[in-house]
Amino acid sequence: MISQDMSSPLEAPVCRRCGMCCLRGGPTLMVEDAPRLVGGVLTLESLVCLRVGEWARDDARGELRPLEKEHIKVAGLGGQAHPWRCRYYRDGSGCAIYAQRPVQCSALFCMDTAPLETLLGSEPLLDRAGALKALGGEAQLPGFPDLNAGTRALLPDLIAAHEEQSLVAPVLEAAARLGFTPRGTQGYGEGMEEGEERQALLGDLGEAVRADAAFRQLCVERAGVPAALLPFLLGRPLQDLLAEVGLRPTSSATEEN
Repeated sequence: MISQDMSSPLEAPVCRRCGMCCLRGGPTLMVEDAPRLVGGVLTLESLVCLRVGEWARDDARGELRPLEKEHIKVAGLGGQAHPWRCRYYRDGSGCAIYAQRPVQCSALFCMDTAPLETLLGSEPLLDRAGALKALGGEAQLPGFPDLNAGTRALLPDLIAAHEEQSLVAPVLEAAARLGFTPRGTQGYGEGMEEGEERQALLGDLGEAVRADAAFRQLCVERAGVPAALLPFLLGRPLQDLLAEVGLRPTSSATEEN
């Protein structure tokens, strides 16, 4: 963890690079991080888009809240203990890209979060449109050298079409109306819908999940988008987002767990 040399009580605490911050989750990218994409330090396959309406931790408030803006985040490695563990962290040696780490990582110090809070309050977040624009001058998309120009030109349109068809916020708001929200949240889900209205809402959620899955499949099979690019391009599947709050869609209905 973070500590200080107690032989000198006036000495400021220093980061020992213990990795706890990295284990808890990788950074969200800022506009300043765009050159790291252009240089190939970060590739799009290492990123995931958290869309408006997704549940995420607001560290300033110390609680989970629906996102009000799109976030591009270094994707976690999964796993039960630390599902959002940064993929660039190495046990025993630390950050594999430390010299070129994202700006949030440079600002983060768990003993004093003021620099990070200042950064988040003053600098804009990088979004998908900004990332693709930054990479627009590159002959090849870093990490995807075989992606043809036609498919690459379609990426912004695919993002827009998916946002129009499969918004996250209405889906998770509907789940909250059924009483399904992450643990520790208050005031969002009242479980107010009952009877036929509840069943209709469950049916709507199941249809939203199927439409989202079908769009993703078409992107891969018809548009030629690499499957590894989908988490950045379209965010996480609605099925996964609903599963996180306890709803598991099946082929014919939506199961409540």
